[in-house]
Amino acid sequence: MKFFIISVLLLTTVSLTGQKQKKDSVFVKTPEMIFSFGQTYNSWSVSAGFGPVFMYADQNDYRLIPNQKIDFGPSVWVTKHLVPAFAFELQYLRSDMYGKEGRYGFEGDLMDVSINGIAVINQMSARPGPLNDRWNYYLKIGVGASLFRSRLINHETGEVARRNEVYDTASDDYVVLGYDESNPNEKTARVSDLVLPFGLGIMYRINNSFDIGLEGMLRFSAADRLDNILTGATNDRYLYTALNVSYKFGDKDQRHMRWTYRAEGMDMFGRKQEDRLDYEIRQLEEDISEYEKNRPVHKDSIVITESLRIVYDQYNVRTIFFPPGSFRSFSPDDELTMGRVALELLNDSTKMLSLYGYSDSSGSSETNLELSRQRCEAVKDFFVSDLEISPERIAVFPKGESNPLSPVEELSPRGLEMVNRRVDLVVE
Repeated sequence: MKFFIISVLLLTTVSLTGQKQKKDSVFVKTPEMIFSFGQTYNSWSVSAGFGPVFMYADQNDYRLIPNQKIDFGPSVWVTKHLVPAFAFELQYLRSDMYGKEGRYGFEGDLMDVSINGIAVINQMSARPGPLNDRWNYYLKIGVGASLFRSRLINHETGEVARRNEVYDTASDDYVVLGYDESNPNEKTARVSDLVLPFGLGIMYRINNSFDIGLEGMLRFSAADRLDNILTGATNDRYLYTALNVSYKFGDKDQRHMRWTYRAEGMDMFGRKQEDRLDYEIRQLEEDISEYEKNRPVHKDSIVITESLRIVYDQYNVRTIFFPPGSFRSFSPDDELTMGRVALELLNDSTKMLSLYGYSDSSGSSETNLELSRQRCEAVKDFFVSDLEISPERIAVFPKGESNPLSPVEELSPRGLEMVNRRVDLVVE
């Protein structure tokens, strides 16, 4: 507990000192404080920490702070910031470990090596940057390995426990890992287990070269054998809380990346953000362009209608135009056109509807014939399903690319493109 009290008092004192220095000043961001495009920043740092290691294993109680001996250990780590909000690090920790419950307990030591990802929480907020130009809060998660040695101790005798004491077995080997089972004082190769570190931290900027911080990392072991007992309900884990000092490499007149403020128009990954208004304008322009591409020009419609009068020898011809490729949904204008035809059919039961489908010549003749059939069937389905016209009154004639409508000089380029991608509706 003394360690925590000292750590909190130290950080509080530093915080009050930093706030006192800025109490009567107006905070203004200078260019070197802004993380923006085309600039270089210090991004590497090395840290050293020291603090307690709390073991949460089968051979101890499961309080937040165990009510027994607590081991302390050092750690070092190297950090590389990619952008102000994200970094990765390589961390090394070494510590003794201890636990006791009832008659037995364990003792040993471990080395922990992990690769961690860091997310600076305040750099992801709506106003990204260090708080009060001094504080950063971060989340850390990673993967690593724990290399350890451990011995099970009989506290009544003070000796290393044998297997036939603990388990129902005839073996008199010692209950050890990383030691010789017949000689518990002779070290062998360390045992390794996968660990998953997860924790939170806080850091305070002293100047362009040094930071101090406090972090707590709970390391989840992928196994249940740190204490040499394999009967627990959960895997073993240990909490490492360290007061640390960081040294930042680079130009001392230049800020480290993690203490900069993200510029306008940049997301948390350092990518340029598209202005929302520019995006909406571009989308509108694309929608208008697509509409104009598929919409018949009034002049073209008149020319095409006059040409179709010659083909079908009557004026009672309506046309639905299609873009290249497969069928698309009908526009309100198309639905209105077909509704007028349906009304004409409903008012006179003797009239029939013929659908003549055409396509351009951009594909094979078989493909184009199938496209013209699909277009006719789509129109017919609309009349039958939506307008309740009997299918017996509708005849379908897919023509493909055959008998194209002859180009007319008055047609615009868009009209020439769409003139043979159509279905003609002829009421007879």
